[in-house]
Amino acid sequence: MQNLALFIGTIAITTALWLSSMLPTVSSKTVRTVIDNERGLYYVFPHDKDWKKVGAYIGLPHYEDIFSAMNPEAIKGIHGRFQHFHPQDEKDYVYFPYAELKKYELDELAQRRPPLWITATYQGKKRPVIFEWQSKEKAQAVNIGDQRYIDFFIKNYVRDRLQKGSYQNLWVGLDNCAFIYNLYGVFDDKNNYNNKIKWDRPFPQNDKEFIQAVEYFFKRLKETSPDIKIICNEGSIYDESLYKEIFAHTDGVLLEDFLGEVYNSDSALTRLRTYRSYQRMQNFSANKLQIYQPNTRNKDELIHNMYLAYLIFGGKNRFYSGDDGHSLEIDPKRYAKIKNLLGDSITPAQDKQEFGKSEGYRLYWRFFEGGVAYFNLTGKTQAINLNQGKKYFDEYSNSIKQVSIKDKEAKYILFSSENRTAKPIFYPIRAITVAGSVSVEIGTMTPNASIRYTLDGSDPNQNSLLYTKPIKLTKSTVVKAKAFGSNLQESFVSTTFYSITDKQPSVEFHLSSNSSSEFLKADYPLVSLSHISAKPITVNYSVIGGTATSNEDYKLLSGSLIFLPGEKYKYFSIDIRDDKKFEKDESIEVSLSQPKNAYLGYKKVYRYTIQDNDKHSFSKSKLLTSKRE
Repeated sequence: MQNLALFIGTIAITTALWLSSMLPTVSSKTVRTVIDNERGLYYVFPHDKDWKKVGAYIGLPHYEDIFSAMNPEAIKGIHGRFQHFHPQDEKDYVYFPYAELKKYELDELAQRRPPLWITATYQGKKRPVIFEWQSKEKAQAVNIGDQRYIDFFIKNYVRDRLQKGSYQNLWVGLDNCAFIYNLYGVFDDKNNYNNKIKWDRPFPQNDKEFIQAVEYFFKRLKETSPDIKIICNEGSIYDESLYKEIFAHTDGVLLEDFLGEVYNSDSALTRLRTYRSYQRMQNFSANKLQIYQPNTRNKDELIHNMYLAYLIFGGKNRFYSGDDGHSLEIDPKRYAKIKNLLGDSITPAQDKQEFGKSEGYRLYWRFFEGGVAYFNLTGKTQAINLNQGKKYFDEYSNSIKQVSIKDKEAKYILFSSENRTAKPIFYPIRAITVAGSVSVEIGTMTPNASIRYTLDGSDPNQNSLLYTKPIKLTKSTVVKAKAFGSNLQESFVSTTFYSITDKQPSVEFHLSSNSSSEFLKADYPLVSLSHISAKPITVNYSVIGGTATSNEDYKLLSGSLIFLPGEKYKYFSIDIRDDKKFEKDESIEVSLSQPKNAYLGYKKVYRYTIQDNDKHSFSKSKLLTSKRE
């Protein structure tokens, strides 16, 4: 590492960059906290049709056959939406229960409660507020800051439609995450769209209040249902400085058509948008899941440039979804050499604005274990002179003293001319403490390479332990590994950490109580472990009391939950009967008991209150009639 630091310190850029701005001040070699496999696909299919080799996939709700074929540790996500919907969403794309939410709003209005679908009064008429990007479909906005809608989203959409109970630890992708007030408007009587309107109260009245509603939605979702992992399509907000705050309670970001605008346009605006994406990835989402989906059009030059930009922009938990333009993954062999030669990043990405140009014209670069990668969006060719006293090599192993990078081009320089063995990868990755033990597998993408490893924190060499079978760890350990290929330079060191305890986890309800309208026909109590376990954990649940009547107000049979090794959350469903009878709010009390390989935590009893929706004070039939009129 000292020699590498000397190499880094000798590089000088002879353009507008100052040497001091390029030198790294803090090493930030990264350690992944998700599956050690960067093949992450977004509406893209694996080039070899082998889903077991895919590290992450975000797609449509009916792709359950894909999920079952994937590695158990892989990220599995269903793509949906949360802030606006149209009738066609019922049976296409996001599969949202549109009609059911419309009925729920009527039910709430009958109780003299505020509406859920956002409206605006324009030219004397109350009109639905429509999202501009889906104005043709008439996608109406919903009040995402209303707890009633958040409950509906969790229970009637995510639990009932997306997860369907069979894949409980799925991620949920959210589309159209552009939160700008004037992206919403209304249609007048002549079908002209107008976004210069203010929404009716109690809905948000401006950008600030709209952003507060978005932030509240994400915060409450995480507080009540932390098992629902949210990954948002990258969007825009009216104030970039609020990005980190707004998305603090989300878990990841999707960069759809990464760099597509740059290679389709030469405007200052597209470069500025790229810079904004870069800033977001460096700041608010540096430790979150990131899936980059560049449309490479199956061209070698674009594959090369976009992959290097991905390495520069990406955080430690990044995934690459190279698209050939026809929803098929680019074969990883076409960029694997770059990954092997550069290794992991050892500094954060850096950038410099081109003198005399607007903010989006920049040179980006990053230091890696094996060299430096550059991406040029300055609007002109950049010449980078390298120190005469050291040796540097281009990607073809030629010795170089200068690197020239055209606009919209990415290049890398190396500290060694030899081809490298692919770094070892670990399975599984464990980001949180495990009870018992962990069986660690180590592999490499280089055929017939041997792997040496250490368990004492030292870097492996050819005399270290030879990996021949899974390693069973029973205490907290730093594992380091290095691969040695024939006629290749040894790989860089791979490192991961396992926190292991001999203490059993506790099992308890995530919430001790909750309540919702009886219109929401099910509740899903969430049960959590204090930490994951190497052993399967079971716990029983049963009704122990409450004022509600079984089989009349609700239905719940006694049962049990099984936490597989690595799982932290599970839920079960309580069917709620919308009985159309006027009565007081009623409750159900459920208790956990007889845990195996765990002990009961403090929150072992859960109380759910069914809020009656059958008040005599306002007739629903009258409301439905008035709506038709």
